[in-house]
Amino acid sequence: MVFPANSTGIELCGSDLRFAITRSAFGKLQLIALHEIAGFTTMNDLERKKAVQALVKNNRIPVSRVFLALPREHGIVRQIDLPAELAEKLADIVKPQVEMLSPWPVDEVYWDFGFDPPKKNRKLMTVTIAIVPRAFLDPWIAFFKDAGLPLSGATLSSLAYGHGVSSFWNQSTPTLILDREEDYTEGVLISGNRIAAAKGPAEAVVRQLLSAGKLSSPEGCRCIFFGRTVDASDLDENPRIPLENAKPQSTAAFGSIATSLVALKESPFRANLIPRDMRYRESRLQLVPTYVLVFLAICMGLALVAREPYQNAVYASRLDSEIRKISPQVTEVAGQESELNQLSTRSRALTQQLQNREYNLEALRELARVLPATAFLSSYSYQDGAITVSGFAQSASEIQNLLESSSLFKNVEFTSSVIRDAGGKDRFTLKMLIEASQ
Repeated sequence: MVFPANSTGIELCGSDLRFAITRSAFGKLQLIALHEIAGFTTMNDLERKKAVQALVKNNRIPVSRVFLALPREHGIVRQIDLPAELAEKLADIVKPQVEMLSPWPVDEVYWDFGFDPPKKNRKLMTVTIAIVPRAFLDPWIAFFKDAGLPLSGATLSSLAYGHGVSSFWNQSTPTLILDREEDYTEGVLISGNRIAAAKGPAEAVVRQLLSAGKLSSPEGCRCIFFGRTVDASDLDENPRIPLENAKPQSTAAFGSIATSLVALKESPFRANLIPRDMRYRESRLQLVPTYVLVFLAICMGLALVAREPYQNAVYASRLDSEIRKISPQVTEVAGQESELNQLSTRSRALTQQLQNREYNLEALRELARVLPATAFLSSYSYQDGAITVSGFAQSASEIQNLLESSSLFKNVEFTSSVIRDAGGKDRFTLKMLIEASQ
């Protein structure tokens, strides 16, 4: 289901009534809540009704899709193999089979069937038929309707377990399910699209199911144990139910969880024993406001998505129009700006040259003042405010100190090693910055 849909599964097992609420939204299944009414079958009708009504009210249980799983012994389940080409006519073909399989008159039963869609190159398909007497199901339909939980569907526990296994896990691995209640153990073996069920003492049930499935031992099977007499350690060994929010202990309610999925998932064991005209359905008219709001939200979203490109297109058109209007003036201004840039470049070059001359004269004047008469300069260069001089002196370090003491020069440093010549003088090369040029 694309839109979120809640489903409530109810399982009548042992003396208890167990509830599970699941939700399907955008292809994902989520466990919403689990509830139980202990000792339900020991109550009278009034007590049962009050207990269900209180549970629904206090926990806000959804009533749109409610499915009930009856104990397996309240009906029968049979499987038959039919030619795959009859898939489109199954309803007409299964009805005569029901008349032969049912131990009750056909007009006194409810029935439905599930099947595994025929696969390519498969000549046969397996059809699973469920039959339940109206005398067993009608009272529960009336009871839950009166209690505020009208039923949308009903099935048998063994089919619910099979449906849950098919919905959750790969069917290639056989699955053994044991519901251990105080008075009995109900077992179901799911192997592919085949199902076998038994009820009685635990050991006898396991032997019967393994024999039906032609298995020598439970090893290699996926085993699920739940029910009132199951220990916590057994629950921990169960495979985790692949539902969002499901905990390891959630397998204690496997039956009701599987029942809730009848409304949400397809499987070879999906059967609804309540006739279509008796199934509770919420009026589709009440969904009209929701659909209208969804439609308006989609329209608004599309409008918001389209708004930016549309506005950009409008703005671009207006800008193009304005650009065409002012293009002649811009061209004229651009020409004037280019001419002005050329004049500015020339002016800066002339100014820089004049400044360099001033700096050179001032630097030479300062060198003549600072340097001793015994020093001799062999080269002088000026570039971007930096002066490099080379020459000879009695002491190169003295020359550096004299230049550093000048207020005109700064960062005076040797650019190469000092060399003493044959005449006893130091040959040096110094680089410095003019303070006024920075």
